[in-house]
Amino acid sequence: MVSPTPEMIHDQLSAARLQLKKWEPERWPMAEYAQDGKATTPSEWFSKMFPEQARIHGCPFIELVEDRADGFKRINPLAQNLDFLAAVLGGDSKLGHKVIYLEGEMQWYYLDSRDKLFKPTSDEKLANLLRALLIRCAEELPDTVHKLNLFLEFRSDKAIRAIIHRAKSILAADHTFFSVESKHQRQKGPEIHERLARVFVEQVLERQPGEFLTLSNAYLIFCEYLRGKAMVPVKRTVFKGMFCPLVRETFNVGLRHDIINPETQKQGDGWKGIRALDLEAGVLGQESAEVA
Repeated sequence: MVSPTPEMIHDQLSAARLQLKKWEPERWPMAEYAQDGKATTPSEWFSKMFPEQARIHGCPFIELVEDRADGFKRINPLAQNLDFLAAVLGGDSKLGHKVIYLEGEMQWYYLDSRDKLFKPTSDEKLANLLRALLIRCAEELPDTVHKLNLFLEFRSDKAIRAIIHRAKSILAADHTFFSVESKHQRQKGPEIHERLARVFVEQVLERQPGEFLTLSNAYLIFCEYLRGKAMVPVKRTVFKGMFCPLVRETFNVGLRHDIINPETQKQGDGWKGIRALDLEAGVLGQESAEVA
Protein backbone atom coordinates (compact mmCIF):
# COMPACT_ATOMS: atom_id res chain seq x y z
CA MET A 1 0.00 0.00 0.00
CA VAL A 2 1.41 3.36 -1.06
CA SER A 3 1.48 6.07 1.60
CA PRO A 4 -0.09 9.39 0.54
CA THR A 5 2.45 11.96 -0.52
CA PRO A 6 2.10 15.71 0.11
CA GLU A 7 1.23 16.09 -3.57
CA MET A 8 -1.61 13.55 -3.28
CA ILE A 9 -3.00 15.26 -0.19
CA HIS A 10 -2.84 18.59 -2.01
CA ASP A 11 -4.79 17.10 -4.89
CA GLN A 12 -7.50 15.82 -2.54
CA LEU A 13 -7.94 19.10 -0.68
CA SER A 14 -8.04 22.11 -2.96
CA ALA A 15 -9.14 24.82 -0.51
CA ALA A 16 -10.43 25.47 3.01
CA ARG A 17 -11.97 28.70 4.31
CA LEU A 18 -14.06 30.15 7.12
CA GLN A 19 -17.56 31.43 6.49
CA LEU A 20 -20.37 33.32 8.20
CA LYS A 21 -23.38 32.41 6.08
CA LYS A 22 -26.99 32.89 7.15
CA TRP A 23 -30.09 31.51 5.45
CA GLU A 24 -31.13 33.48 2.38
CA PRO A 25 -34.59 32.88 0.89
CA GLU A 26 -35.10 32.55 -2.85
CA ARG A 27 -35.24 35.91 -4.63
CA TRP A 28 -36.77 34.96 -7.99
CA PRO A 29 -40.25 36.40 -8.82
CA MET A 30 -42.29 33.26 -8.08
CA ALA A 31 -40.32 32.31 -4.94
CA GLU A 32 -43.24 33.05 -2.61
CA TYR A 33 -45.21 30.22 -4.25
CA ALA A 34 -42.36 27.71 -4.16
CA GLN A 35 -41.59 25.30 -1.37
CA ASP A 36 -38.77 26.45 0.92
CA GLY A 37 -35.43 24.85 0.24
CA LYS A 38 -33.59 22.88 2.88
CA ALA A 39 -30.79 24.31 4.97
CA THR A 40 -27.41 22.70 4.28
CA THR A 41 -25.33 24.19 7.12
CA PRO A 42 -25.90 24.68 10.88
CA SER A 43 -25.95 28.48 10.45
CA GLU A 44 -28.56 28.23 7.70
CA TRP A 45 -30.69 25.87 9.80
CA PHE A 46 -30.77 28.10 12.87
CA SER A 47 -31.09 31.43 11.03
CA LYS A 48 -33.95 30.03 8.94
CA MET A 49 -35.78 28.94 12.09
CA PHE A 50 -34.98 32.15 14.03
CA PRO A 51 -34.60 34.92 11.42
CA GLU A 52 -35.24 37.83 13.81
CA GLN A 53 -32.53 36.71 16.21
CA ALA A 54 -30.12 36.28 13.27
CA ARG A 55 -30.95 39.77 11.98
CA ILE A 56 -30.15 41.34 15.35
CA HIS A 57 -27.30 39.18 16.65
CA GLY A 58 -25.68 37.87 13.50
CA CYS A 59 -24.70 34.47 12.12
CA PRO A 60 -25.25 31.53 14.52
CA PHE A 61 -21.88 29.78 13.85
CA ILE A 62 -18.53 30.33 12.24
CA GLU A 63 -17.97 27.36 9.93
CA LEU A 64 -15.00 25.78 8.18
CA VAL A 65 -15.72 24.97 4.54
CA GLU A 66 -13.53 22.45 2.73
CA ASP A 67 -13.77 22.31 -1.07
CA ARG A 68 -12.65 18.81 -1.95
CA ALA A 69 -11.14 17.67 -5.22
CA ASP A 70 -14.05 15.26 -5.75
CA GLY A 71 -16.43 18.24 -6.03
CA PHE A 72 -18.06 17.90 -2.61
CA LYS A 73 -17.94 20.40 0.26
CA ARG A 74 -17.53 19.55 3.90
CA ILE A 75 -18.93 21.94 6.52
CA ASN A 76 -17.62 21.94 10.07
CA PRO A 77 -19.15 24.34 12.65
CA LEU A 78 -16.23 25.54 14.76
CA ALA A 79 -17.67 28.03 17.27
CA GLN A 80 -21.05 29.31 18.42
CA ASN A 81 -22.37 32.86 18.46
CA LEU A 82 -23.39 33.06 22.13
CA ASP A 83 -25.51 36.17 21.63
CA PHE A 84 -27.60 34.51 18.92
CA LEU A 85 -28.22 31.28 20.87
CA ALA A 86 -29.00 33.26 24.03
CA ALA A 87 -31.59 35.28 22.09
CA VAL A 88 -33.10 32.03 20.73
CA LEU A 89 -34.12 31.19 24.30
CA GLY A 90 -36.40 34.25 24.20
CA GLY A 91 -38.73 32.38 21.85
CA ASP A 92 -40.50 33.22 18.60
CA SER A 93 -42.74 36.26 19.06
CA LYS A 94 -44.74 35.36 15.93
CA LEU A 95 -45.85 32.15 17.67
CA GLY A 96 -46.61 33.95 20.94
CA HIS A 97 -43.54 32.51 22.67
CA LYS A 98 -41.62 34.64 25.16
CA VAL A 99 -39.04 34.03 27.89
CA ILE A 100 -37.61 36.73 30.16
CA TYR A 101 -35.14 36.89 33.04
CA LEU A 102 -36.39 39.03 35.94
CA GLU A 103 -33.19 40.51 37.31
CA GLY A 104 -34.53 41.61 40.70
CA GLU A 105 -35.67 38.07 41.53
CA MET A 106 -32.99 36.21 39.54
CA GLN A 107 -35.82 34.12 38.08
CA TRP A 108 -36.72 32.94 34.57
CA TYR A 109 -40.33 33.24 33.35
CA TYR A 110 -41.97 31.85 30.20
CA LEU A 111 -45.31 32.87 28.69
CA ASP A 112 -47.86 30.06 28.80
CA SER A 113 -49.87 30.54 25.60
CA ARG A 114 -52.87 28.71 27.04
CA ASP A 115 -53.76 31.23 29.74
CA LYS A 116 -51.44 34.12 28.71
CA LEU A 117 -49.69 34.09 32.08
CA PHE A 118 -45.96 34.10 32.73
CA LYS A 119 -44.84 31.14 34.81
CA PRO A 120 -41.45 30.40 36.40
CA THR A 121 -38.94 28.10 34.77
CA SER A 122 -35.32 27.15 35.45
CA ASP A 123 -31.81 27.14 33.99
CA GLU A 124 -32.04 23.37 33.59
CA LYS A 125 -35.21 23.47 31.49
CA LEU A 126 -33.78 26.15 29.21
CA ALA A 127 -30.61 24.07 28.87
CA ASN A 128 -32.70 21.08 27.80
CA LEU A 129 -34.38 23.23 25.15
CA LEU A 130 -30.99 24.26 23.72
CA ARG A 131 -29.73 20.68 23.65
CA ALA A 132 -32.90 19.56 21.87
CA LEU A 133 -32.52 22.26 19.20
CA LEU A 134 -28.88 21.35 18.59
CA ILE A 135 -29.59 17.63 18.22
CA ARG A 136 -32.54 18.36 15.92
CA CYS A 137 -30.27 20.51 13.77
CA ALA A 138 -27.70 17.71 13.55
CA GLU A 139 -30.36 15.16 12.57
CA GLU A 140 -31.89 17.28 9.81
CA LEU A 141 -28.66 18.39 8.10
CA PRO A 142 -27.05 16.34 5.29
CA ASP A 143 -23.98 14.14 5.73
CA THR A 144 -21.74 16.82 4.22
CA VAL A 145 -21.79 18.48 7.67
CA HIS A 146 -19.44 17.39 10.45
CA LYS A 147 -21.86 16.78 13.32
CA LEU A 148 -19.54 15.99 16.21
CA ASN A 149 -19.55 19.52 17.61
CA LEU A 150 -23.32 19.82 17.25
CA PHE A 151 -23.84 16.54 19.05
CA LEU A 152 -21.14 16.72 21.71
CA GLU A 153 -19.13 19.93 22.20
CA PHE A 154 -21.90 22.52 21.78
CA ARG A 155 -24.25 20.46 24.01
CA SER A 156 -21.74 20.13 26.85
CA ASP A 157 -22.53 21.55 30.28
CA LYS A 158 -19.80 24.17 29.91
CA ALA A 159 -21.07 25.43 26.54
CA ILE A 160 -24.70 25.48 27.63
CA ARG A 161 -23.90 27.32 30.88
CA ALA A 162 -22.15 30.03 28.87
CA ILE A 163 -25.25 30.54 26.73
CA ILE A 164 -27.60 30.63 29.74
CA HIS A 165 -25.35 33.17 31.45
CA ARG A 166 -25.30 35.40 28.36
CA ALA A 167 -29.09 35.12 28.05
CA LYS A 168 -29.55 36.64 31.50
CA SER A 169 -28.41 39.98 30.11
CA ILE A 170 -29.93 39.71 26.62
CA LEU A 171 -33.37 38.65 27.93
CA ALA A 172 -33.26 40.76 31.11
CA ALA A 173 -36.40 42.54 32.36
CA ASP A 174 -36.67 44.96 35.27
CA HIS A 175 -39.34 45.32 37.98
CA THR A 176 -41.66 47.29 35.68
CA PHE A 177 -42.26 44.22 33.50
CA PHE A 178 -44.77 42.87 36.04
CA SER A 179 -45.85 46.20 37.51
CA VAL A 180 -49.50 46.96 38.25
CA GLU A 181 -49.79 49.08 35.09
CA SER A 182 -48.04 46.50 32.89
CA LYS A 183 -49.93 44.34 30.40
CA HIS A 184 -47.79 41.37 31.46
CA GLN A 185 -49.17 39.15 34.19
CA ARG A 186 -47.63 36.21 36.00
CA GLN A 187 -49.14 33.26 37.80
CA LYS A 188 -47.93 34.37 41.24
CA GLY A 189 -46.47 37.66 42.37
CA PRO A 190 -46.98 40.51 44.85
CA GLU A 191 -48.39 42.75 42.12
CA ILE A 192 -51.43 40.46 41.81
CA HIS A 193 -52.73 41.62 45.20
CA GLU A 194 -52.05 45.22 44.24
CA ARG A 195 -54.01 44.82 41.01
CA LEU A 196 -56.91 43.37 42.99
CA ALA A 197 -56.64 46.13 45.58
CA ARG A 198 -56.89 48.74 42.81
CA VAL A 199 -60.06 47.14 41.44
CA PHE A 200 -61.40 46.72 44.97
CA VAL A 201 -60.98 50.45 45.70
CA GLU A 202 -62.60 51.44 42.41
CA GLN A 203 -65.55 49.04 42.57
CA VAL A 204 -66.27 48.33 46.24
CA LEU A 205 -65.57 51.69 47.85
CA GLU A 206 -67.61 54.83 47.19
CA ARG A 207 -67.67 58.40 48.38
CA GLN A 208 -70.44 59.01 50.95
CA PRO A 209 -70.53 62.21 53.07
CA GLY A 210 -71.00 61.54 56.77
CA GLU A 211 -69.80 57.93 56.51
CA PHE A 212 -66.44 56.58 57.61
CA LEU A 213 -64.37 53.47 57.00
CA THR A 214 -61.84 52.16 59.49
CA LEU A 215 -58.64 50.57 58.31
CA SER A 216 -59.52 47.43 60.28
CA ASN A 217 -62.88 47.03 58.54
CA ALA A 218 -61.36 47.72 55.13
CA TYR A 219 -58.75 45.02 55.79
CA LEU A 220 -61.39 42.47 56.86
CA ILE A 221 -63.54 43.17 53.79
CA PHE A 222 -60.54 42.89 51.48
CA CYS A 223 -59.54 39.55 53.06
CA GLU A 224 -63.08 38.29 52.50
CA TYR A 225 -62.82 39.40 48.90
CA LEU A 226 -59.54 37.49 48.46
CA ARG A 227 -60.95 34.33 50.02
CA GLY A 228 -63.81 34.54 47.54
CA LYS A 229 -61.16 34.25 44.83
CA ALA A 230 -59.40 31.35 46.59
CA MET A 231 -56.40 33.60 47.30
CA VAL A 232 -54.38 33.84 50.49
CA PRO A 233 -55.00 37.13 52.38
CA VAL A 234 -52.07 39.52 52.69
CA LYS A 235 -50.61 40.69 55.98
CA ARG A 236 -52.17 43.82 57.44
CA THR A 237 -48.93 45.78 57.09
CA VAL A 238 -48.75 44.90 53.39
CA PHE A 239 -52.42 45.82 52.95
CA LYS A 240 -51.91 49.23 54.56
CA GLY A 241 -48.87 49.97 52.43
CA MET A 242 -50.64 49.38 49.12
CA PHE A 243 -54.21 50.39 50.11
CA CYS A 244 -53.66 53.90 51.50
CA PRO A 245 -52.03 55.32 48.33
CA LEU A 246 -54.83 53.84 46.21
CA VAL A 247 -57.54 55.48 48.34
CA ARG A 248 -55.73 58.82 48.17
CA GLU A 249 -55.30 58.50 44.42
CA THR A 250 -58.95 57.53 43.81
CA PHE A 251 -60.80 59.74 46.33
CA ASN A 252 -58.18 62.38 47.22
CA VAL A 253 -58.65 61.44 50.88
CA GLY A 254 -55.79 60.74 53.24
CA LEU A 255 -55.61 58.29 56.11
CA ARG A 256 -56.72 59.80 59.44
CA HIS A 257 -55.87 58.64 62.95
CA ASP A 258 -58.97 59.93 64.78
CA ILE A 259 -61.68 57.62 63.38
CA ILE A 260 -63.82 56.12 66.19
CA ASN A 261 -64.25 52.37 65.93
CA PRO A 262 -67.92 51.68 66.78
CA GLU A 263 -67.07 48.29 68.31
CA THR A 264 -64.26 49.40 70.62
CA GLN A 265 -65.11 53.12 70.88
CA LYS A 266 -61.43 53.84 70.45
CA GLN A 267 -59.72 56.07 67.95
CA GLY A 268 -57.91 54.41 65.11
CA ASP A 269 -56.87 54.73 61.48
CA GLY A 270 -59.44 55.20 58.75
CA TRP A 271 -61.07 57.52 56.24
CA LYS A 272 -63.96 59.97 56.45
CA GLY A 273 -66.53 60.32 53.69
CA ILE A 274 -65.99 56.79 52.35
CA ARG A 275 -67.95 53.60 52.76
CA ALA A 276 -67.66 50.01 51.49
CA LEU A 277 -70.42 48.33 49.51
CA ASP A 278 -71.57 44.82 50.34
CA LEU A 279 -69.62 42.13 48.55
CA GLU A 280 -72.58 40.91 46.56
CA ALA A 281 -72.31 38.55 43.62
CA GLY A 282 -72.76 41.36 41.13
CA VAL A 283 -69.93 43.40 42.58
CA LEU A 284 -67.57 40.42 42.70
CA GLY A 285 -68.45 39.45 39.15
CA GLN A 286 -67.76 42.95 37.93
CA GLU A 287 -64.41 42.98 39.74
CA SER A 288 -63.45 39.63 38.25
CA ALA A 289 -64.08 40.97 34.76
CA GLU A 290 -61.97 44.05 35.49
CA VAL A 291 -59.00 42.01 36.75
CA ALA A 292 -59.15 39.60 33.80
